[in-house]
Amino acid sequence: MKRFGLRNRNRSAGKVITAALVGSVIGAMVGLLMAPATGEEMRRRLRAGAMDAGEKLKTAAGKVENRARELAADARDQIGEARGAVSHRNKATTATMPEVRG
Repeated sequence: MKRFGLRNRNRSAGKVITAALVGSVIGAMVGLLMAPATGEEMRRRLRAGAMDAGEKLKTAAGKVENRARELAADARDQIGEARGAVSHRNKATTATMPEVRG
């Protein structure tokens, strides 16, 4: 049950980050469109804003990828530990049980 709650929190955090990025891009575009400037200057600003947004998106994607790799490594470790515990219990149970003959 605890893991389910953590998974939902991670999804909620991802939604918040995505919404913040989208909101900042939209806000920047509206700000640029509302500011008085020539057509050439406006295109330059829009191009710069798009490039900046692209860089921010690449950075965020890299962070998400790194976090996913960390979580996958943690999951592999936990699976290995669980597998070892089950194996140990299986050996202990087998050693204490009398042989069953049919």
